[in-house]
Amino acid sequence: MLWTLAIGWSMVAQSAAFAQVVFDVNSVVPARSAEAIGIMARMPQSRFVEVRLETSALFEPAWANSIQELTVRAVSRHHDVQVADYSPRTEMQTDVFGPMQVALDAERFREGGLQGVGGYPGVGSASGFAYQMESGQQTVHFAQKPALEVVTASGTLQRQQGVYFKQRQSTQTTLEGSRTFRIVFEVPESWRADLLDVTMEAVGLEHPKSRSSKILSSQRFVVAVYQEGDEVAARAAVNYRKHHSQLLLAVDSKAWEIQHRTFPTPFHKLGAKLDIYEPELPSGWLETIVYQPGVPLPMHRLSILPVDVRVAIMNYLDQKVGVESLSGSRDVERWFRQERVATHGEYARR
Repeated sequence: MLWTLAIGWSMVAQSAAFAQVVFDVNSVVPARSAEAIGIMARMPQSRFVEVRLETSALFEPAWANSIQELTVRAVSRHHDVQVADYSPRTEMQTDVFGPMQVALDAERFREGGLQGVGGYPGVGSASGFAYQMESGQQTVHFAQKPALEVVTASGTLQRQQGVYFKQRQSTQTTLEGSRTFRIVFEVPESWRADLLDVTMEAVGLEHPKSRSSKILSSQRFVVAVYQEGDEVAARAAVNYRKHHSQLLLAVDSKAWEIQHRTFPTPFHKLGAKLDIYEPELPSGWLETIVYQPGVPLPMHRLSILPVDVRVAIMNYLDQKVGVESLSGSRDVERWFRQERVATHGEYARR
């Protein structure tokens, strides 16, 4: 099932600015065991799992001819999860069908002359000259491979912690529509679930007269991955998706109140722009909570938020840390429990 992950009110506005391209990716993905594929010798106490990302891209009609390439990046949050294989691989193609026949024409020209002198004493002398010219044309045929252009480029990122896929527009392919990307991860034996960060970008010309390309649209997603056949891990991944959606709805419904609490007066907004006023609510707090592993912000720093939003954050972090703990990150779970006890104690004192 495809599910668009817009990341809160501060990022919804950014997505609206780039409405010419809309991306999507499946939010919950089963990881199938891939022990028998024989890619490489696996490390001790590890195994292979295969993940398939189903992505899609929708272009606004006015921008369809401006998009030149799409890029998909998928990165694991843990260093002990490594990319072992992926597809599609780098691919090149040409518009020419079959080898090209090349004809090389050469003109052959040859000439020669012979001159002689002879005679008898007292009688006189005689001279003669002979001239011969030969010309012709020679044609040589040979086959030449046509020039190739890259239509798909792929490779690993961050010391094999992630992988990228870049697809370029050509006369034989289209960038719009759905695509499947296959990734094989080498994971610890105890791995059961994880969160995968996926970024999708569209590069093209901002207007027909532009000479240089730029990023026209960029969207970030979090994909919950679980071991196929593991009901506990599957339930944790589904609950993560559910509470992630509820968090975004809570933030969106309280957007005006959050904005007002952060900048109570126009003078506070002006002061923030002039760097003479620092809001109590950290900048980019929602992106940090969603995209950073574990509990990246102490809850007391979010006390300015409405109660409904704080409750949604706590529920979301419960599910987030629950999924991450299934990948072996026990330290994150302990950190969250300690922070939650401290936060609840502070609320009780208030």
